[in-house]
Amino acid sequence: MRIGIDAHMLGDRSGGNESFYRGILAELMPDPEDEYYLFVRNGVDASEYMDRFRVVFFKSNNSIYRNCIELRKLCKEYKIDVLHTQYYLPLFSPCKTVVTIHDLSFEHINNVFTKTEYIKDKLLVPHAARRADAVVTVSNFSKQDISSTYNVPESKIEVIPNAVGSEFYKLPENDELRAKVRDKFNIGDSKYIICVSNLQPRKNIPRLVRAFGKYIDENNKDCKLVLVGKKAWMYDEIEQCVSNYKDNVLLTDYVENDELVALLGEAAGCVYPSIFEGFGIPPLEALCCGTPVAVSDIPVMREVLGDNVIYFDPMNEDEIAEAIKKLFETHFGVDEAIVLKYSWKKSADKLREVYLKV
Repeated sequence: MRIGIDAHMLGDRSGGNESFYRGILAELMPDPEDEYYLFVRNGVDASEYMDRFRVVFFKSNNSIYRNCIELRKLCKEYKIDVLHTQYYLPLFSPCKTVVTIHDLSFEHINNVFTKTEYIKDKLLVPHAARRADAVVTVSNFSKQDISSTYNVPESKIEVIPNAVGSEFYKLPENDELRAKVRDKFNIGDSKYIICVSNLQPRKNIPRLVRAFGKYIDENNKDCKLVLVGKKAWMYDEIEQCVSNYKDNVLLTDYVENDELVALLGEAAGCVYPSIFEGFGIPPLEALCCGTPVAVSDIPVMREVLGDNVIYFDPMNEDEIAEAIKKLFETHFGVDEAIVLKYSWKKSADKLREVYLKV
């Protein structure tokens, strides 16, 4: 059997979408009788996968052409039996298909995507969900949402959850990287909370910044909010909010995992105020690093994290500020057993079963 995997998200620092594929691909071991083809963007270093996959580089940088047309040509050229894509499918696919759909945020929230992205998703994601031979998603919440929104049988949707890699762990207190990240990102000796997220409207960063401003105005001005993640779309409101608290709110941009582990380990807490998620990996990464977590009280967070975190209404700045206060001023023990529920190896094995079933 020949499996083709559209891995165009590798190297784009796209947060959970890239993390899912990096985690899965690190553990995906093809059976000896199968051939796996990895389709990646030109210029991406895919050398770590070449021992198990045949790497093929896309020729086009245009996302619509790549997804709808070029993938179809590649499937024909390499005689692919099962193609695995993300969100979109080629038009008139010549083989069986599996599509990963992490969430349907664009169906439920207004004004968090550019008009172009919104129209593209509204046209192409329903088509992919209905036409694919199997749909993969990352939580039971998303499975039910995809099924009810697009009238797709639940039997066709497989839940393959996200996980956290072994590189996320509790650093020793004397690890020199702790001090290095404080210096590099101008944190100094201040206590801080951290938010790890692409900076885009769905992640609710402006409310977090304003809530943090309330906390420092009423409690402690000698602390910081560290925002870790690359600038994404519709960033203007975030930039304006941050400028109002430029002495206390720090933007790091994207950071590599070793620095992220140190930043999480040094933080008094991790806040994740997203309005809508399919899973949400950063809270699990923080728990692995021994850092207490406060998250939005939305259904998927309850599903993934249970009773191991502080919950708040993501639309209520006073509640977010109160959660920040608890993280700064209360000592929490972290039950790291929660992360043992999730394993990239188990998820990779389940994905291989999906390919075989299809």
